[in-house]
Amino acid sequence: MAESQGESAPSQQAGVQRFTYYRHMSPLLWALAAILMVEMAVVHLLLSRWSTAAALALGIVSAVTLLGLVALILSFRSRPVLLTPEGLRLRTGFLMDTHVPIDEIAFAQSGFAPADYMPGGLLKASLINAPNIVVLLRRDIDLAGPFGKTRRVHAIGLALDEPARFLAALGAAVKRTPGDGCRRGRRRIEAAARAFTAQRSFAHARARPPLEAGDPRRLRRH
Repeated sequence: MAESQGESAPSQQAGVQRFTYYRHMSPLLWALAAILMVEMAVVHLLLSRWSTAAALALGIVSAVTLLGLVALILSFRSRPVLLTPEGLRLRTGFLMDTHVPIDEIAFAQSGFAPADYMPGGLLKASLINAPNIVVLLRRDIDLAGPFGKTRRVHAIGLALDEPARFLAALGAAVKRTPGDGCRRGRRRIEAAARAFTAQRSFAHARARPPLEAGDPRRLRRH
């Protein structure tokens, strides 16, 4: 329990705040790893009837791929996204590690609509997961994506465990930077954080089962 609280709480060292993503991103990738394991066994069995050497070679390649995927998932926990006074450090395990200066960030919003972004202009740090946060940049900039490959982007998609806390923290960071544009960005970030919290509250309220006619809680409401 103490470990979990330590991961979700902001670090006070040098104003660095940590935002984890392993709880949100790992399940889908673990499912992919399980599918890959089953596929490996089936293909190996079928291919071995035709060529033992080919089955062995394919098995080695598949095993290396599977081990790499498992290592990537396990690296999520120790490599969170960092928000510092200087900017945003984006990390996706050992696959991606890049820095966005704070004055390049226009605003952030919850949710994701692919039609809102130019093809190729969105850097998905969430990999195969759907982003729950999109950070919009003030202009197109070059960022290092997965495997260090640099590309020109104007938005970044994240899949964080605590999106509302991230939006609030980013709003505070933008507030400390000068300029009218940054102040407008801060207001949009704070509004997005409130909207996300309201959406979650509404979803939880809808998920509750309706009260029966004789339920004491319903009587107390009247």
